[in-house]
Amino acid sequence: MSEQKPRFFRAGGYEAAVLPSAGANVYQLRKDGYDLLRPAASADVVAAMPVIHGLPILFPPNRIAGGRFVHHGRTYQFPVTETATGNSIHGFLYQQDWTLTVIREDDDAAEFRLQWTMDPDSPDFANYPHPFAAWLDYRLSHDGLEQTLTLHNQSDEPMPVGIGWHTAFNLKLTAETDPTAVRVRASIGQRIAQNRQLLPDGRLLELTADEQAFRTDGQQPLYETMDHHYTVNPIELDGQPFHGATLDFPLERQRVIYEVDPRYRHWMIWNCGREGSFICIEPQNWRINAPNLGLPDDESGMDVIAPGDQLNFRAVIRLESI
Repeated sequence: MSEQKPRFFRAGGYEAAVLPSAGANVYQLRKDGYDLLRPAASADVVAAMPVIHGLPILFPPNRIAGGRFVHHGRTYQFPVTETATGNSIHGFLYQQDWTLTVIREDDDAAEFRLQWTMDPDSPDFANYPHPFAAWLDYRLSHDGLEQTLTLHNQSDEPMPVGIGWHTAFNLKLTAETDPTAVRVRASIGQRIAQNRQLLPDGRLLELTADEQAFRTDGQQPLYETMDHHYTVNPIELDGQPFHGATLDFPLERQRVIYEVDPRYRHWMIWNCGREGSFICIEPQNWRINAPNLGLPDDESGMDVIAPGDQLNFRAVIRLESI
């Protein structure tokens, strides 16, 4: 593997690093010396293990049974990349080389765009046969890191869209941080039960008392091994409805805030077997294996882009003192 070349930005009191060649991954976000995202020793580490660092894009997100689904009479077949379950997982955009354009860069704000285009010559076109363009607009400022993803359907057919982010948050802001003292809140609704293949089994479960804590005072991120799937239900933050997640660090008196678009109608929360240094809080629009569930789109979360149309998804990450 050749040496990876990140691009660094600094504005509004924040620092960020992006790796265009590894799925346009913004793998570093820092303020006041605190790493908000899981730190990586180098860009090469991120390129080698992209889904556990930074903001890897999942298209489509999570698992599809056998890698196969049918939509509007068209068959989609992704490679089975998780042999233990026989599923495809996390799609292909996080592995692509995106083009970076810097729009603005000064002390107050840095604005940059990353673009990628699917065409009939793309290696993954046989699996997902739609010409389309994707661009990621980022703004780094006093307001944090603002993200807008735009998908433009350039094909003549309706384009089924599953999108998510394997966002890896740091649980150790300093060497003294106790990860079990961190408190995580998230706008989870009901638990989506999963079978042995880690696919939805059709049941929606009410939250346990431990899971309810994510909606109220916060739950410690390592209380149990988590690889859990949820519907969404806004919580309250500063007296206002809030869709997203927060991580409170009592020793440092800091709060990481991750606010996401209402189009993200599902969550995954994964703590890597309680490894201890990070937790992935993952917004995604569609439910795992959505195209094969036989549910209405407004329940499965599937979005469909008409020919020539486009769709936007927004999110922001910021750090506040508490």
